[in-house]
Amino acid sequence: MNLAKKNRIIILIKTKETFLKALESKIRSSSLMENIEDSNQIEEKFLDLHEFINQFKFEGDQILLSIILPMYNEEQTIGKVLRNLPRGKSIEIIVVDDHSNDNSLKEIERINDNTGIKVIKHDKNRGYGAAVVTGINNALGKVLVTMDSDGQHSPYDLLEMVKPIFNNEADYTIGSRYLGSYFYKLPVSTRLGELLIEKLIQIFFGKKIMNNQNGFRAFNRKVLSIFKDFKYEGYAFCTEQIIRATIKGFRIKECPIKVYDRKYGTSNIILTKLTVNLFSCILQYILVKLNITIFKRLSTGQIQIYEKAVKGPKIFSYARYTRDINTINPVFFVERSSKLMS
Repeated sequence: MNLAKKNRIIILIKTKETFLKALESKIRSSSLMENIEDSNQIEEKFLDLHEFINQFKFEGDQILLSIILPMYNEEQTIGKVLRNLPRGKSIEIIVVDDHSNDNSLKEIERINDNTGIKVIKHDKNRGYGAAVVTGINNALGKVLVTMDSDGQHSPYDLLEMVKPIFNNEADYTIGSRYLGSYFYKLPVSTRLGELLIEKLIQIFFGKKIMNNQNGFRAFNRKVLSIFKDFKYEGYAFCTEQIIRATIKGFRIKECPIKVYDRKYGTSNIILTKLTVNLFSCILQYILVKLNITIFKRLSTGQIQIYEKAVKGPKIFSYARYTRDINTINPVFFVERSSKLMS
């Protein structure tokens, strides 16, 4: 082989190596760009959310929206759920670990580098409601949202949930699969149970909420009083808070959302225990409502009752009543006559 031919072969080999390196570099660059584009694509889906909530940002305000995720043994889903949530200076994410005994916390650690996710740990398993309240007590946002950590809720419904609150159309929103859609076969027992709870709440408290056990909810800071001195730390907490919000006269609105099937793990709901707690909760607050609206004596010596109660029973026929004080509900303040008091 002559020298010229040998040199041509060496040049061709070097050219091929350079080409392969360039191609490899291009592939890596393309892969990196795809990852960036995927990330941006996720954020692009939240552009409407960011644009909307930032209208309500004033000087000195940092956190407008707090997203709270109560978590118990969700190692298969929590990572994906967190990766799909919106990010930004106006949004904080809080995970409350209710003493998980799997690898849920390790999954969070894998994606929590420089992402600012706040993780709060319970030293023992206290229940769904207690985890939600822990998150609420540590939240800074003007509007707070609770979502499940099992992947059944879509983060792209966040705007639908918070818009009525920021626009002052509601104080408390509850996501509804019946107004929106759900992508799994709903057990008959679940629908019948919710229907029964819906009717009981409607009859005794005057508010119709179809998807009353849904954990996807949003509320403003005025509503936070309903989360104090709560009685049910488990899943009956959902019903309790609807009733308390109704009694206090807060504006509640159901919003359409999408609900997906649970792909991993099993639900922690014990149906018999939940049923007992739900009916116990409703009965307890029926009695509380009667006590508040009919039989409670004020420090002034007056008896506070609702207008509809005054009109009917003859026991109040001696009373004189005024509208001097307006409350959330139309309330009369009834004063006993001096003749009857003597």
